[in-house]
Amino acid sequence: MSSLAAAALRRAVTVSGARSLSISGAFSPVPSRLFSTDAPRRRSGITGRRLVPQTVRRSILFSDSVIFVEVKQCLIYGRLYSPTAGGNRLGKNVLKTDIIHHLEKCELSLEDVKIDYNRGYYPMAALLKFPSKESFNKAARQTGRMYRLERATREVWEHKPSLDGKAVLLQGVPRNAQADDIERFLSGTNYEPPPFESFIRPGIPEPVRVVLVRFHTKTDATNAFIAKNRSFCLNNPVSMRVIQ
Repeated sequence: MSSLAAAALRRAVTVSGARSLSISGAFSPVPSRLFSTDAPRRRSGITGRRLVPQTVRRSILFSDSVIFVEVKQCLIYGRLYSPTAGGNRLGKNVLKTDIIHHLEKCELSLEDVKIDYNRGYYPMAALLKFPSKESFNKAARQTGRMYRLERATREVWEHKPSLDGKAVLLQGVPRNAQADDIERFLSGTNYEPPPFESFIRPGIPEPVRVVLVRFHTKTDATNAFIAKNRSFCLNNPVSMRVIQ
């Protein structure tokens, strides 16, 4: 082989090797870790099956809080009363359970009912808290001729105190009865110690003294009513009524 042919052969081999290396480099496999599904989860906000970016997670949490606020704001308040010739009142013997049963399709509980008393603890109306506008509309359709239902504000509901069945009204207490006499009348019951709230209510043939006694629990108040109603205090019969 001549020297010229040998040199040409060497150049061909060199070019072929360089081209082979270039092609293999161009089509060499990309490292598998770049396509791995086991990428660090610290780059996502949720570590469950779906990898959600942190920004999406914030929006999910924010939308949850918005939905919660809307649920709280959908409460509707109402005032239920019985129209009479002398004004709007509620029967003095009406219980919270009576109202709940009357409005049985409205999803009310005892915590959703407050009795609105006047200064003499005579029930004038019932304040109601409905879980939705639909529940309020159902109640409006169920009131019938006996009651009327009108809208009330949240402020009226929140500012109305409730004794919640933990107090009893003593009616007919002698005007000369002292705190010791009332405590003797209440002996055997779990009442809160004096001072007692006392006032005079107009009556026939003469004014009637009324005393409000508080108890520790609803059960204590109910037991006192069962045990002491129509008992005597200084020879006067005393009637009792649980204040709700």
